[in-house]
Amino acid sequence: MVLNDSPLVAEATRAHVRQVMRELGYVYDRAAAHLRNRRSRIVGVSVCDLVNPYYADVTAGIQATLEQLGLALVLGNCAESTDRQLRFMETLREYNAEGLLITPAIGTPTDHLQQVLQWNIPVVQVSRYIHGVQTDYVGIDNRLATEMAARHLLSLGHERLAYIGLNKNTSTGQDRFAGFQQAMQAHGLDPAGHVIECGPSRKNGFNAVLDLFKAAHPPTGLVCFNDDLAFGAMLGLRQLGLEPGRDCSVVGVDDVAEAALWYPALTTVSTDREKMGQEAARLLTRRIAEPGRAVESVVLEPVLTVRQSSRVPPKPKAARRRQPG
Repeated sequence: MVLNDSPLVAEATRAHVRQVMRELGYVYDRAAAHLRNRRSRIVGVSVCDLVNPYYADVTAGIQATLEQLGLALVLGNCAESTDRQLRFMETLREYNAEGLLITPAIGTPTDHLQQVLQWNIPVVQVSRYIHGVQTDYVGIDNRLATEMAARHLLSLGHERLAYIGLNKNTSTGQDRFAGFQQAMQAHGLDPAGHVIECGPSRKNGFNAVLDLFKAAHPPTGLVCFNDDLAFGAMLGLRQLGLEPGRDCSVVGVDDVAEAALWYPALTTVSTDREKMGQEAARLLTRRIAEPGRAVESVVLEPVLTVRQSSRVPPKPKAARRRQPG
């Protein structure tokens, strides 16, 4: 009754039964209950934020490839909750899943993934990775992506650059900020001059611009962690009566479909998210077939896509002469 979530079981009893099951190592094998002595053909895909078009594209690539390989996808959207993520992984064990593709939620403990590996479920980390866990990995060269974005603006003559979207709690956040730092330092500039730490949402991009332009010498170019922040930043500029591209350049990362449709169209660093998903699915099937093979990483190179939101910096306005008294 507990395993079938019966409403007749009191919550305290349900929690106690599940705790005893964990202590005894009891596993309800749902797949085996229906089909004995055959493979489940099930692969779990745990996504940290399915609403984000970036992860939707990655998942689409995974699904298309798994279908071609005759595997069924079970999707879990943890929405950055490590508890939901762990429950999903426990459910995969019940269904005798053959593997797990995971974009780890913010704050995922290493022992959560170590536990899955101890269950002999092959794991491939996708887009993000947790330090200290030896699994296969597929992602984008995130350092190169933001380094390219910053170098592009520097080549146009911008020197006052801001970085919007620092997130120290994910590998992607750390790597993308490191790329920005590298480009600035190579140009002899201080990378810490204008840095906004925030989550990757349009609202945060909007608010970041309002904060940045309170300074006496605001930035002339913005490097954003992703396109969603860039869209919000462009809206923030318009709120201040400034035109993106003309008065302040904006560059994003990811090149989601919406980027080319904005006005002005967004300069961004393209990341092939569907290919990332395809490579992740293929890597997992190889791991399932050869469990003892060496750990492998597949890192895809980004491509700079220049559009109208990045231009040469505006010329400083001439100081108004004081009239003789």
